[in-house]
Amino acid sequence: MIRRLLGALLRLAVLLLLAAFLVYVWPTRFKYDHLSTDGNTYPVRIDRFSGESDMLVPDEGWVPVEGDSGDGNPDANHNAGVRS
Repeated sequence: MIRRLLGALLRLAVLLLLAAFLVYVWPTRFKYDHLSTDGNTYPVRIDRFSGESDMLVPDEGWVPVEGDSGDGNPDANHNAGVRS
């Protein structure tokens, strides 16, 4: 009886830890990337829910990234070793 109760409590504890991990750790609200401009590289965070982006600027903190997304570099989506 006690062995069965301990087994059930252990399974419950594992499920609670897994649920806490899924809620608080993964996935996080922000996805992090970088932006290179004028020879400088700045960290960028992208809100997974709204899609808004912020750039970390020294002495200013997180500043919204403005402008359209554009295509940037259309060749960036291709693998380096693949030739068309």
